[in-house]
Amino acid sequence: MAHLNNRVKPLRLIRDMSCPAVLLLAAAVGLALSVWSNGARSIAGQLITPFLMLVLFSIFTRVSLTRLREAVRDRQYLLTAMGLNFVSTPFVAFFLGWLFLRDYPSLWVGLMLALVTPCTDWYLIFTDLAGGDLHRNLALLPWNLILQLVLLPVYLFLLTQKLVPVELSTLARAFALYVVIPLTGAQLLRWYRPQVAASERFSRLGFAALGLTVMAMFTSHGEIFLKNPTLFLRMAPPMLSFYIISISLSRIVSRLLHFPRERFIALACTTTARNSPLALPLAVVLFPDHPIIALSQLIEPVLEIPSLILFSSLVRVRVQKTKI
Repeated sequence: MAHLNNRVKPLRLIRDMSCPAVLLLAAAVGLALSVWSNGARSIAGQLITPFLMLVLFSIFTRVSLTRLREAVRDRQYLLTAMGLNFVSTPFVAFFLGWLFLRDYPSLWVGLMLALVTPCTDWYLIFTDLAGGDLHRNLALLPWNLILQLVLLPVYLFLLTQKLVPVELSTLARAFALYVVIPLTGAQLLRWYRPQVAASERFSRLGFAALGLTVMAMFTSHGEIFLKNPTLFLRMAPPMLSFYIISISLSRIVSRLLHFPRERFIALACTTTARNSPLALPLAVVLFPDHPIIALSQLIEPVLEIPSLILFSSLVRVRVQKTKI
């Protein structure tokens, strides 16, 4: 363990300016596979989770448990992130639904369901990709899961006038797959093979897994974009507006609270990334007569991933300019 720097630094490879282009190319390849091969879509859907776990495993090798304990005690950041995620975000989502989708009530409901709960996995990847504070966003994850469990039934009651219990097993499974298993494995590697964990080859493996994850995601969901262009075009304006507003709010709040750049990036990633594991199953169960609502949940990651890749790229450009 002594051979590893306790200060988390993003991979040099990920900081390379060609990386956004590589990830966007992976998305384009996935989109092409989605159109040309029915078999590829089913296989890709099964590969997303193991690839994502491998990416998180590579990222978590740079997590210091000492710094993670410090991050857990940062009440200011945690309360700020939770406030944006669970208080302001539902109001922003409702306003954007009213502004863009008030003539399409099913899509309005789909938008709300997609946006009111934060992501529980991808946001950590984009935090690392953009050079944000990974420790604080990892410390935030249990709170995001708990508050989803408590508040999502309230949001759903306001949307459907029905009391809908949220299954703890879904969130527990996500926490085990995307935090407990990769974090435990990563810390064991840091302890027993610190040279491997810190090696450039291992960094490349993590980035390759990220490219494969993006490709698998677009292979699995990309056909929806091409087969439903009208739905995509109706959902894109409010969702893209949400990403811009979330990043802007994070910037304003970070300035008011004098957050350093890494903390602002972390805040922007957690408030922007959505696609909770609960959204799609609930859409299917609650609205069986309105499949378009479930379909709208699959459109969100198709828009979110390129948007956050672009955000990560712009952040790096800004950082490079300040260093010159």
